[in-house]
Amino acid sequence: MPVILVLEDDSSTRNGLVETLRSLFVGARVASGRSDAAPGIVTVERADVVLASMAAVERLYRNGAPEGVAVVALTHEMSPATLMRAEALGVAGALRVPAEAEQLTAVLGPIIDGLPH
Repeated sequence: MPVILVLEDDSSTRNGLVETLRSLFVGARVASGRSDAAPGIVTVERADVVLASMAAVERLYRNGAPEGVAVVALTHEMSPATLMRAEALGVAGALRVPAEAEQLTAVLGPIIDGLPH
């Protein structure tokens, strides 16, 4: 069972994402925490996919993101500079917050489908 971990400080955004992800990916376990919980929570939750703010993504990579974990950056703006920053970190994707079901499916679907079963 794939594990999706949402790291977001805003509780309404975090809860909305968790609820949406649970309805979209019923075969996955969805966990959540505040963004400052990274990177230890990634290992504890045994996450396959992490959705996190850019600041949390940067901390995660600076502290050595666990190998094989797909990281998706959550951002409030999708400027070229932000996307280049995310790409330079090596993220698997980027989503504008608030992320709608259609965008979550488009970005996370192929990632989750590509995980070993």
